[in-house]
Amino acid sequence: MLTKRKDGRYVKTVTINGRKIYFYSAEVTQRKAEKDIERQMLEYKEQEEKGKPFSAVADEWDTQYRKKVSDINYRKNTSAAYERVADWFGKMPIKSISVAEVNVFINSLIAKGYYKKTIANHKSILNMIFQYAVLNRYVDANPTVEIRLPANLPKKEREMPSTSEIKTVDAHCKGFDFLPYFLLYTGLRISEALALSYEDINFKDKIITINKHLLHDGNRPVIENRTKTENSKRTVVLLDRLAKKIPKNKSGLVFCNDDGSPLTKRQLSCRWKNYQNKYNVHLTAHQLRHAYATMLFEAGVDIKDAQELMGHSDINLTRQIYTHIRETRKEETRKKLNDFQF
Repeated sequence: MLTKRKDGRYVKTVTINGRKIYFYSAEVTQRKAEKDIERQMLEYKEQEEKGKPFSAVADEWDTQYRKKVSDINYRKNTSAAYERVADWFGKMPIKSISVAEVNVFINSLIAKGYYKKTIANHKSILNMIFQYAVLNRYVDANPTVEIRLPANLPKKEREMPSTSEIKTVDAHCKGFDFLPYFLLYTGLRISEALALSYEDINFKDKIITINKHLLHDGNRPVIENRTKTENSKRTVVLLDRLAKKIPKNKSGLVFCNDDGSPLTKRQLSCRWKNYQNKYNVHLTAHQLRHAYATMLFEAGVDIKDAQELMGHSDINLTRQIYTHIRETRKEETRKKLNDFQF
């Protein structure tokens, strides 16, 4: 029913999908107001059928998501991919976006030669936006759940350190050399190790608690009281060989400058480069994490336990590493058998 307000405008209240919607008109006569409101109702119905523009829903999600992560984390891990996603789907009505259209977007990233991890990150952001849309009843289903990334996507290969490099790391643990040694026997990400304090090391129970990480905002170190993912928050085993080399009754950061301040990006890069030059090795911090995974594999540690120790959010990542190690071992065996002489 059309009624006239005190301010002179006409208003009509309609219940649509369980929600009261108010349509207003400033037309002078009731007849014109009725036609104006009928037009508005028709436009509203068409809009409801199409759904909100993707960009509007994505912006809502982005506003909520930024409250959950730090600015630096957002800039490093989300910003670029989110902008690509929002730009691609833009003003498209969110209800009109199908599995096929999401697949076209994924294929466009593949065509540009992005690595698998980068493409997976874009898919993850798109998935979170659609999950938000489903929860808020903007859409009935999430099209990204039907998308499977091709198995043959290019990946940044992270080679295992050589046996000689591991022996070099194992043989040196004084000064900065202790950082590579520590990474080898804990499997920590370097961002986790740089944020680690002596208070996080429990010598009695032989465990190390991982509950924060260090990120570099440009050159400036920033310690966040959170981990990369929820699964990254964990405890790892403090091996006896490592416990013997950690000084007792100390406080503050384990890896830091002489004044106790965290390492800047430039300081870390310079010291790691000096380490590589000093011992003529080319290994990276992430390769030492891979070496730790190899130790778990060789020791027969169950894949589920390995996932927990490594802090992987997805067991498939642990499984991929284990598979890579297994295939590497097969290749080494093949070479040994080919070289064998009776």
